[in-house]
Amino acid sequence: MAFPSSGLRQRLKELRRRFLPTDKERDAAYLGTARNLHDLEFRMHELDRARRQSRTPFHLS
Repeated sequence: MAFPSSGLRQRLKELRRRFLPTDKERDAAYLGTARNLHDLEFRMHELDRARRQSRTPFHLS
């Protein structure tokens, strides 16, 4: 199977970013929609809480 051309490869990367954003991109978009400072702080705490709960017993940091 041949590799896609560079133009096609770039388009596939753009589609991946649009439909499968990274956690960092998803978090930034979520925080960017905050209506005010209180809402922003709430969302930041919410993201931190979700990260702490997702840690495994073997998580070192």
